[in-house]
Amino acid sequence: MSTAIEQVKLWVRTRSVFSHLLWATLASTALLSLVLILSLQRVADEHPRRYLSRALFDAFTQNALNPDQPVEAIGEEPMILMTRAEAENSRFADIYADALSDTDGIAIRRLGDNYAAVSVRGDVVSVLPKFGRPISTYALFLVGVVVMSVLFAIAAIYLLIRRLTLPFDVLTHGIRKVEEGDLSYQIPLERTFGEYRTFADGFNKMVAELQRIHESRRHMLLALPHEILTPLSRLKVRKDMVEDEKLRAQISKDISVVEEILSSILAAEKRNTGESTADFIDIEPYAREQIAQLTHQGVAISIRNETGRKTAYFDSFLTSVLLKNFVTNAVRYGEGKPIVVKFSDDGGRGADLRIAVKDQGIGIAEDQLKYMTEPFWRADESRGRASGGYGLGLYLCKTIVNGLGGRLDIESTLGKGTEISVVLPNALCTTLEDI
Repeated sequence: MSTAIEQVKLWVRTRSVFSHLLWATLASTALLSLVLILSLQRVADEHPRRYLSRALFDAFTQNALNPDQPVEAIGEEPMILMTRAEAENSRFADIYADALSDTDGIAIRRLGDNYAAVSVRGDVVSVLPKFGRPISTYALFLVGVVVMSVLFAIAAIYLLIRRLTLPFDVLTHGIRKVEEGDLSYQIPLERTFGEYRTFADGFNKMVAELQRIHESRRHMLLALPHEILTPLSRLKVRKDMVEDEKLRAQISKDISVVEEILSSILAAEKRNTGESTADFIDIEPYAREQIAQLTHQGVAISIRNETGRKTAYFDSFLTSVLLKNFVTNAVRYGEGKPIVVKFSDDGGRGADLRIAVKDQGIGIAEDQLKYMTEPFWRADESRGRASGGYGLGLYLCKTIVNGLGGRLDIESTLGKGTEISVVLPNALCTTLEDI
């Protein structure tokens, strides 16, 4: 029972404002309709009583005007006098039973196409077998009027509630666009009104400020390579003057890391400008070559080609940036356990290529997954500094993937591992005409 109640509460909580308003209106309208119909039924019940009162008054008047003439009939047939036993066995038995339970000893009921009345006085039962006409047709007409009025009211209320809650859809669409990363979207104020417009205006200003901050960070990233390349070139010349071979090798390695970061930034911008140098590339040799350039002593990295093809059509340099970032992260946080690099089609979606790198490391908390592609963001600040991370890798990957028209997915379970994958559209084409 408690489970059913909880399910009902959950259903209520997950309904929209529009649904709540509509259900409340329907319930109140249904209650009002029931009251009106019961009132009409009461009116219908009172009709034969009023008719009988008129007939009796008319008979009384005739008797007063002509006291010597007996009243032959009240209604369409004369009154019948019978005993209780006769009444119980007659066609008026049901009306007689009602009269016995009535405080006045009188009952009126529809019988056939007319009404009949029974009065019990002692052992004598008086019966008016036929008088008046039922108002069923008129009552049905009144019920029809009520039903039509209710339907009209429901339609009007529906349109009114829809009008009042329509801005919710506009606001929800705007929020969804921002969640998808479109910070340039602005909610059209002309489709809102009242408090909704105030909210929408504040939302637009907030998103515009976020867009400004995002663009500022992007311009800063793009300025870094140009500002750093010149002193970096001088550093490469000066490191050759270092006599300590071990130190010189370490400096060369650090310079290579910086160059890789700068190349990634320039690659992301290159992709955004629409430049591409895609070609047909052998999948497995390419993957082995890129992974061989990384430092991963003692970590087993296996390559699986499940595409059913030897080659794929993609940009060698841009894909190298993606693959190296994925593998580097897997090595960095994989706790030395085996890593799998898998090439496959994207769930049977034609020519789309999916490249996934899966580790069995520390994993990422579910509430932090949505921030992984944000620039300068790290799930754990101390861990990021210790491992040499700057929080730029996946941001740059996301930028490249967006430029390629692909998709970047991150799936992770804390303590079990992480899988980062990218989908490259049309990479499994056979010829360029297939794209």
